[in-house]
Amino acid sequence: MRTNDCTRRSSPRAACYTPAASERFEPPAVTRSPSAPLTVVVFSGGRGSSVLSQELIRRPDVRLTLAINGYDDGMSTGEVRRFLGDSLGPSDFRKNASHLARTLRSCPSDVVDLLDVRLPEGCTREQALERVRSIAQPELAVRLAAFERELLSSGKPFDFSDCSIGNLVFAGSVLLAGRQFNAAVDDYCALLGLPPGLIENVSDGTNAFLVALDLHGRLLASEADIVDANRQDHIREIYVVEHPPSAAEREALAQRPPDEVAAVLQARERRIPINSRLAERIAAADLIVYSPGTQHSSLFPSYVTQGLSTAIAANLAAIKLLITNIQTDAETAGATAVEIIEKAIYYLEEKGQRRIPAPCLITHYLINDSRRPELETPYLPLGRLDSLEDPRLVRIGNYEDGLTGRHDPAKVLVPYLESFLPKPKQRVAIWLHDTGSTDKLVQTILEMVRAGIQDLPLSVTVFYSGAAGIDDGFAATLPVPIRRAGAPGEMRFPPTLLAEFDYLLMFESSGMYHGEDVVGVAAYLSSGRLDAVWGSRRLSVSDIEASIRLRYQHTPGLRIASAIGSHALSAAYLVLYGRYISDTLSGVRAIRVRHLAALDLDIGDRMLNQKLLSRLLTARAEILETPVRFYSMSPGQVRRTSIMEGVQALGTIVRERLRPTGRHAAI
Repeated sequence: MRTNDCTRRSSPRAACYTPAASERFEPPAVTRSPSAPLTVVVFSGGRGSSVLSQELIRRPDVRLTLAINGYDDGMSTGEVRRFLGDSLGPSDFRKNASHLARTLRSCPSDVVDLLDVRLPEGCTREQALERVRSIAQPELAVRLAAFERELLSSGKPFDFSDCSIGNLVFAGSVLLAGRQFNAAVDDYCALLGLPPGLIENVSDGTNAFLVALDLHGRLLASEADIVDANRQDHIREIYVVEHPPSAAEREALAQRPPDEVAAVLQARERRIPINSRLAERIAAADLIVYSPGTQHSSLFPSYVTQGLSTAIAANLAAIKLLITNIQTDAETAGATAVEIIEKAIYYLEEKGQRRIPAPCLITHYLINDSRRPELETPYLPLGRLDSLEDPRLVRIGNYEDGLTGRHDPAKVLVPYLESFLPKPKQRVAIWLHDTGSTDKLVQTILEMVRAGIQDLPLSVTVFYSGAAGIDDGFAATLPVPIRRAGAPGEMRFPPTLLAEFDYLLMFESSGMYHGEDVVGVAAYLSSGRLDAVWGSRRLSVSDIEASIRLRYQHTPGLRIASAIGSHALSAAYLVLYGRYISDTLSGVRAIRVRHLAALDLDIGDRMLNQKLLSRLLTARAEILETPVRFYSMSPGQVRRTSIMEGVQALGTIVRERLRPTGRHAAI
């Protein structure tokens, strides 16, 4: 990956670090039907995602699919594959089915217990068949009988030592399903009360085998060799092949140079098509999770499935979350979290053959950082974070559940799941002040309605103050509620009303401002992220220049002084607070209510703007300036800021900068 210049070489973590889920973190906003369940697809191995699937399966608002491959060929699962001759491995499907059935209580617990029973070491055929025939549960007995018939009729040997009853039942499901592996997965899951589609094979069920080369070019001729804890192999590359190498082929390949071995394996690779039902789930998914686990044996082989990356990339709306391991294992010896990310992208791009932009495949990487350097636990090192091209995709934090080595599902998943849930609309009070007359007030309201104030994803209530009043009949025709703020003639917004709202949008309805701009300012409040939205007349250059010419048409000196004074206030904020506010005297501004309460300000104060801006900037609040239009009106028609008040405003800015910031620093 290309180096990201934003990362400081001296401290890559400081540059690319993004807060963990327990800290301030906002997943991307998602638009979806609030009534539809969340569709989540999790790529899993046998147990690596168990804590994640447990969190997901218990949520009634989630439609979960676990996507698993069947390339496992170790222990009794390998024996089942050898015996059937044309079947993928059942082990990971069986383990996940048992786990989900226990969590959901979808069948009697003794059925799950029985399927998980393993025959003793050294168990003979006679002992095994005696145990199998003793199982009275009808549905299990039917499948075990199918396995026994095949065993006796084929004359093939079978090593029952340490074999799970569930693997024998699954073998019977394969036989009863006409050797259609994916149909057998559904059949086995149905025995445990699990619905079709909850556990899916990644591929169309075609039989294939997994082999690999280690970093030294040595052949790892089976999935069991790849996960062998005694080897501590750093895997160079994996291959999905039609047949595993024979003993003679292994011996011959062991004598050849690594590049020649790689060429032989590459020539034998098979492109196994994606399960069409899984492709449909991926197309509809809201969240796709690449879970932690044994990467080279359980996860990366799924990613090379033909058509998988195309299906994932085509879903542009889904969040696609890759979760790296917490601790190292046999097949990631010496690897880092960044290397796992790079390998995942490599395999998702069909070993670099498809040039799919990485964000179309993975939108976020979750990298665990234990922040406990003193521990001897083999935590997976972070790696060279500066090699990750886009730091916006990276989340680094302590995602471990205590010291268990397992992920905390609440830290990992809940922020993303909650990003899909319908959020309460921001409650906005729009205060129309300085109205002067009923006609001006009504004109402002009509402009707001024509601009679509009622269509914003906000809960809006309009308030007005002053001598003007609104007829009840007219108010009843409006698409938003309208109320008087305080008693007739009162020009202040009652502080007791603030508790009902999230934002207060203050709009001078004297006729100088356009009511449509209320809608433009309010639209920015729907996300709830901003602390203030400030309407700026100076961003509408022609309007403000026309206003100054009209007011001081006979006194050029005052015109120049007014322009200089306005810029002086903006410059004061730049010098004292490090932020240029182009229009400090604006009559259109929206403020988060909790900030108003924390600042303990009188919202009828003539110096309110300066005090608000000063304290918000001191607290590093999020403020957005947006242009608002402005009518030129004679000073005889409306009250305007005088030069003396401008001087007072400058003094207020300076005083606010010098005041103690203790209780206002964290608004």
